[in-house]
Amino acid sequence: MDSKKISAWEAAMLIAGSGLGTGILAIPYAASRTGLFGIVFSVAAAFAASVLMHLLVADLVLNSKNSTQLMGIFKEHLFKGKNERLFSSMFFAVLAVVLLFNLAIYILVAAEVLTESFGIAPSVSKIIFYSVSSLIVVAGIKIIGVSEKYSMIIIGGVVLFLTVKSVNHSVRNMELTFGSYRGALALYGLVMFSFSALFSIPQAANNIENKNKLKTAIIAGIAINAAITLFFTFSVIKASDTVTQVATIGLSSSLGNMTKVVCALFVVLAMFTSYLSIALAQIDIICTEIKVKRNGAFMGATVPSLLAALFLPMSFISMIQVVGGIVAVITSLLVIPGYIKATEHSRGNLMLGNLGKNKLLLSIVLVSYILMAVSSFIN
Repeated sequence: MDSKKISAWEAAMLIAGSGLGTGILAIPYAASRTGLFGIVFSVAAAFAASVLMHLLVADLVLNSKNSTQLMGIFKEHLFKGKNERLFSSMFFAVLAVVLLFNLAIYILVAAEVLTESFGIAPSVSKIIFYSVSSLIVVAGIKIIGVSEKYSMIIIGGVVLFLTVKSVNHSVRNMELTFGSYRGALALYGLVMFSFSALFSIPQAANNIENKNKLKTAIIAGIAINAAITLFFTFSVIKASDTVTQVATIGLSSSLGNMTKVVCALFVVLAMFTSYLSIALAQIDIICTEIKVKRNGAFMGATVPSLLAALFLPMSFISMIQVVGGIVAVITSLLVIPGYIKATEHSRGNLMLGNLGKNKLLLSIVLVSYILMAVSSFIN
């Protein structure tokens, strides 16, 4: 067994933790504006689309020579011809900004919770979260995998605690209705954003001990995320006197001080698990594209996110909308054509078997991510 490889269980947790992020905090508010059937439909549709897309990305990675990260994969299969350098540079710039603000969001949200819970100065909270998270990233993929595994186990325990508390402090019942299609679409987009762990797939595919278990790890990772999302959402809606845009605020004020501490732990760990995967992706991209050593790439990948969190005032919701929309557009426009190009001569077994080359299925996946982009702009 390679000590630097991650187990299938750790790969699943890496995928689950990478997707969790900030989106889960906004999901209960959107869900409260629709009915139970609308929630189940939106989550089920997002789960199906996300599983399909992540399996396609896994095949894209496995059928690419430059498979360290999506940037190199797109260059190999899509950015060709006389404008290759222009397209590569433009995509690198956009991707670097997207990942930068992803990391800044995680720092901002986690630091806000640390400040409220322990009375630490906001700037100090940001530096503490950044320092701890970055130390784990520097330690490498195995330590990241182990950290993701235990963090997700704790998050699962926290959600179980909140579920039990909400049953004993129920202030409303779920309405057995679908709600508006507009509300369901907005919820679908947020859930898709929360399930999105595309940048963790190359990490899992390249570092898992047994590649035959990659498909199971991907499905399990998104399923774990879905279960946590559903139980957390139902807990917030049932027990919050007022369902707030940042879910833990209303829930903790309704259930008391103990719940406030538990919610703080939930938020910090959700930001922590996402930070690890995205920071690692940013490092891999910088190493590959700028040709710098890993230590220099680490500084270039993480320090700007801390500076952005310290000095750039942006609202929580607007940052989610911008980042979610950009990621969806990039994904929908590049992953599917890249996958088609990478697998057109493949004679090996694809994750989806013969369905992996079904144009109708690929079109449906593409449309599902375009809908995610559209939903980002629904209030």
